[in-house]
Amino acid sequence: MKYLIDTNVLILGVAGHQPDASFMRRAIVNKLVCVSVITVAEFFARASRVEKIALEKLLLIFAVLDIDEPTARQAAQYRRRSLKKTRITLIDCFIAAQAKNHGLTLVTNNQSDFPMRDILIMKP
Repeated sequence: MKYLIDTNVLILGVAGHQPDASFMRRAIVNKLVCVSVITVAEFFARASRVEKIALEKLLLIFAVLDIDEPTARQAAQYRRRSLKKTRITLIDCFIAAQAKNHGLTLVTNNQSDFPMRDILIMKP
């Protein structure tokens, strides 16, 4: 099983918080980690210089997923459904779409941000 790491898990993992850091360490050793370009942008937007350096090193190991047309279409479908119920951000819809389209388990501490029932979601 490969994992798509959500921004909150990446932030806590890089900072050494448990269980996020241990989960990421195990997943990295087993080469099971992917991140979204969205997660990279969110992380860099608020990262300190030291955190940026740490992420640069991790990006040499992680598979970084771009947003392609099928992902955009799936994200739009998630967003359309969410507008009828709860408001889910388009950014979270993109991340969920990447998990679905790549057959990845989304790892997040904010499971309520991802009410999609067609993707696997877990906490670290």
